[in-house]
Amino acid sequence: MSTPWLGTPENEPEGGGTTGTLVVCFAPTGAHGSTFAGWRGRLPGDTALALVTPPGRGTRIDEEPVVDMAVYADAVAAEVRAARGGRRLVLIGVSLGALLAYETCGRLLDAGVPVARLCAVAGQCPGDFHGDGDEVTVEDARAFVAGTGLTDPELLADPEFEEVLLPPVIADLRLCGRYDGGRTPVPDVELRAVWATDDPHVPEVTVRRWADWTRGTCTFRSVEGGHYAHQENPDAVISACLDGLVDTRPSRRSVLGAGATAVAGTLLGLGAAAAAPRASAAARTAGAAAFDGDPTDPVELAVAMIRQDTSNPGDGALTEPYARMLQDIFRAAGVATEIVPTPKEGNVHFFARVPASGTAREKPLVLLGHSDVVPAIGDAWTTDPFAGAIKDGKLYGRGALDMKGVNAAFVAALLRHVREGATFDRDIVFWSDCDEEQGPYGVRWFLVEHPDRVEAGAVITEGGWVLDQRDGTTPMIASLTCNDKRSLLLRLETSSYATHTSKPFTGQAVIRLGEVLEQLGDWRAHIRPNALSLRYFAELAGATTDRRLAEALRQMLAARGEQERDRAGEAVIRLSGTPELHNAMLRTTLAFTAARSGYYPSIVPGTATAEFRAAFLPGADDPGRIVAELRSLIGNRATLTVVGNPGESEEQVLDRLRGYLATPDSTHDTDVFRAWQAAVRRTHPGARATACQFEAVTSAVPFREQNIPVYGMYPFTVDRDMLKRMHGTDEHIGVEALRRGTDTVYHLLAGLRTGT
Repeated sequence: MSTPWLGTPENEPEGGGTTGTLVVCFAPTGAHGSTFAGWRGRLPGDTALALVTPPGRGTRIDEEPVVDMAVYADAVAAEVRAARGGRRLVLIGVSLGALLAYETCGRLLDAGVPVARLCAVAGQCPGDFHGDGDEVTVEDARAFVAGTGLTDPELLADPEFEEVLLPPVIADLRLCGRYDGGRTPVPDVELRAVWATDDPHVPEVTVRRWADWTRGTCTFRSVEGGHYAHQENPDAVISACLDGLVDTRPSRRSVLGAGATAVAGTLLGLGAAAAAPRASAAARTAGAAAFDGDPTDPVELAVAMIRQDTSNPGDGALTEPYARMLQDIFRAAGVATEIVPTPKEGNVHFFARVPASGTAREKPLVLLGHSDVVPAIGDAWTTDPFAGAIKDGKLYGRGALDMKGVNAAFVAALLRHVREGATFDRDIVFWSDCDEEQGPYGVRWFLVEHPDRVEAGAVITEGGWVLDQRDGTTPMIASLTCNDKRSLLLRLETSSYATHTSKPFTGQAVIRLGEVLEQLGDWRAHIRPNALSLRYFAELAGATTDRRLAEALRQMLAARGEQERDRAGEAVIRLSGTPELHNAMLRTTLAFTAARSGYYPSIVPGTATAEFRAAFLPGADDPGRIVAELRSLIGNRATLTVVGNPGESEEQVLDRLRGYLATPDSTHDTDVFRAWQAAVRRTHPGARATACQFEAVTSAVPFREQNIPVYGMYPFTVDRDMLKRMHGTDEHIGVEALRRGTDTVYHLLAGLRTGT
């Protein structure tokens, strides 16, 4: 069969499947991968989750079920071998899945693939099966479903539901009936056997028989719950299976990772996970303006900045204590400063200005870094997000990457010049703006309210990335972004009717929403790089030492037709060390951000909604055409609405977005751009320094609309894991990378000094 049995591993650690642990899960009778939906986001941070979906269920509902254990295990083992890479391998099976995991384990070991641990959860051992029967009727399957509590009896009474549920149950019961566990050689593997304390079907005495089915060590664990404890008590089962094998740090959660079949419990039943205990915002900011470190040390500065909790809940942050700290730092260096309040109390803009030597030959260069950060709530961190902890050469904290690390590089580099007594051919202005993440009083508000306060000749803010070759140490490419993507907020709504939970029905609003979200999640726009992206990827083709990636890049750049370009572009993304980044630079993307439904525990809700953002490359897809394509895709199963400002029509929103997308790229024919290129060549030897398209939106837009060149940089080297944690859990940057990036900013500014 060409359809994969093994889903693409989720929560992939850095390294593209070459490091960490791969956990492969086998579902109980009649089920498939979605039964482990509650495990998403709960595994350790270096652990990927791969779910087995056999024919006849889930996404493979139209295929003929497999009723032969050998066929089943052979197919899964082959895909596990391909997916494993160099990772430690753990197989976990629940109920019938324990037998499937056991048989797959034997095949992997025979093929020379090491298995770190085999886990049997609530499962009978192979010795309980003798292959002496496979006659299974519909009544047998119905009795099994009712007896094990696989689903609600009232749902089972629904003929449409029974038609979907019973065939895979019948297939699995036949598979068990034909299975003779005594035919398989006992493997030499560490085995962990787990029973649930309230399981009436597979009690402790049954689970303990697994001791005879390994030549390795066998240990036992119990968890609270019934036969399906892996769903009822996922944290306990995960711990029981992985205890002593890996560090059980919590990982980032994937909100929309559950898929359609688990939307009700995972997607729309979202509960905010408790963050690590930490001091209140008031306690962290009280007296925190003092900074007694070295202001030219970017690491000390970044730690102090992170410890200022400038979380923006959506309507602006408390940024004044942060600004006061910056004011003290610059004043101590003899640099003039100004704090400009906004209508929101405590939410301010901060400026520091190093004046030009004599008559300025150019308008000021503005180093623009926002002070606010997104909240650190929801998923649990392994460190206090506002402590600025340094571990294993990495600085952790909310804003470490976005963008207090950049701010620290700006400030430290500028003050290093000030300490040296340097003079510049123009004013150098450091501007810490507020309301960049959200809120009404950001850069656009400031430029309207104070039009003559900042007359910028050029602006440098957050944007392009520095990437290494696959060895993680050799500089490959550095980019300075010259335009931003722009996004459109879209809302989905499904409806049915509200009723008592005792009477669920086919077509519930929550399930419909999940199905539509799953379809939209699989949607891909065509590969349509714009001029800036083409420039970047042409440079990347010459920079990378990965021959396969270079060839895919050349094919994409030379493609003449849409189909050829899509095929080559997908290869580029697949081969990239930062696939999420490069995917966003090549096409329109969808990012799902919120889902809501339900208002009372005994009511099946009549409506369910979700919101997502479509992000567009300037010069590529038309937003109206994409909206029409998405509506055609989902048909009448959901209503898709374009969300704009109060009173705006859909066409007005789309026209406004088209205007933003028509903003010209910033020219790279400036002394600032050339100074950056020279700085990169000095601090990251061998790296190509190129103009680029940014994959997000920044505070740069209002300047670009005035035809002021704006460039974006994250001057330090990043990797895939670091990029994935931007706005996420355990956000961090490399300490030494921050120091080198600060050197880049220093040498850029050195190119604007007088007398040099």
